[in-house]
Amino acid sequence: MHMFELLDVDGNGVLEYDDFRMVVDTMAEERGWERNNRRYISLVASNKRLWTMISRNIDIDSDGSITLMEWLAFHIKAFIEDPMTKGFDPKFSAALRGTATFFCDMLDSDGDGKVCIDDYIAFCAAYNVSEAKARLSFGLFDRDGSGDITVQEVEEMVKEFYLSDDPMAPGNLFFGNL
Repeated sequence: MHMFELLDVDGNGVLEYDDFRMVVDTMAEERGWERNNRRYISLVASNKRLWTMISRNIDIDSDGSITLMEWLAFHIKAFIEDPMTKGFDPKFSAALRGTATFFCDMLDSDGDGKVCIDDYIAFCAAYNVSEAKARLSFGLFDRDGSGDITVQEVEEMVKEFYLSDDPMAPGNLFFGNL
């Protein structure tokens, strides 16, 4: 439910493509990107692919919006068996990879496929998170100590968000405290 509320940017109680688009537009505006900027165009395309994949798998009645009930039904089905021992539902795996890729695309200001500390600090500043807190969080998220957050690291954090019982696991902090 926490993730649903985060994704429902306009707070109207359903997930729609506009919720996803607002995040892209906000990030582009913060970076001073015009609509014809190649990174903006690429981010919009990545965002649209993510929305298409999510809505195809979750929007049961195909009305262009995802209700909380549709969201929960998808997640209950994805986790009906222990995904850590039986493997992830293929639809969930696709959603996981798509979410991780989109997140990295959105934060990656220079298009090198990695999120650096400066990218993350800028993202956090947009949500009034202090630089000190952003640096501390980034240190938790950069699991291999490379100085960058990769798609694989984001995938691991999203898995933790859904599966870990440890409230201090980095994945449970990635989308804000539950």
